[in-house]
Amino acid sequence: MSKPEDPKVTTSPHIVKEEVMAAGKWVRLDKTTYVDPAGNTRTWESVKRTTRRTNTDADGVGIIALLKRTLHKDCVVMVKQFRPPLGCCSLEFPAGLIDEGETAEVAALRELKEETGYKGEVVGVTPVTCLDPGLSNCTTQIVLVNINGDDVENINPTQQLG
Repeated sequence: MSKPEDPKVTTSPHIVKEEVMAAGKWVRLDKTTYVDPAGNTRTWESVKRTTRRTNTDADGVGIIALLKRTLHKDCVVMVKQFRPPLGCCSLEFPAGLIDEGETAEVAALRELKEETGYKGEVVGVTPVTCLDPGLSNCTTQIVLVNINGDDVENINPTQQLG
């Protein structure tokens, strides 16, 4: 005779309320009260973007750009940037926010040109994803770009930072 299993309470997790704890120009800190799958009421602190555009699938783009040159190995293009939250520089893929009315592809080519000086061709785009869902609601699309390094425009690129 088998022993009956303990019944477990299950509920659909849901948000009860969100309170703004602090707000800045680009982000805000929220305290979220929610019910977990076991029916317990809990709280969570999270960062929310205040810059999310209407009618866009993602907040921003990350660009994986391959520099292709004749008689050279392909190279991945990265940028070195000072990041205040880290207090130091980090090596990153070029990235940026999607402007109003832009597609991920257009934003990626614009950001690549601004941050690296390179002109590229989009060869793929991922679905929208959240890279740090435990901390933030920020969504992104990864855009794959090929750069023709033999093109005269790409021989000596210069950043075009705004």
